[in-house]
Amino acid sequence: MQLVALHGLLDFALSQSLEGNTDDRILEGVVILTRMIGRKVRCVTSKILDGESPRCD
Repeated sequence: MQLVALHGLLDFALSQSLEGNTDDRILEGVVILTRMIGRKVRCVTSKILDGESPRCD
C-alpha cells in the first residue's frame, strides 16, 4: 500500500516537472521519493526471498 502511495506522489512530482514547474523543491521531492521507493522494493523483495511476510514499514 505504501508503494502505491509513494508511486502516486512520484507520478505527481514528475508530471509537475514535465509541465515546466521546475522548482527545486519538486526535483528534491523526486529524488527523495525515488530513494524511498527503492528502499521499499528492496525490503519487500528481501522478505519474499527469505520466506517471510513482505511487511515493510
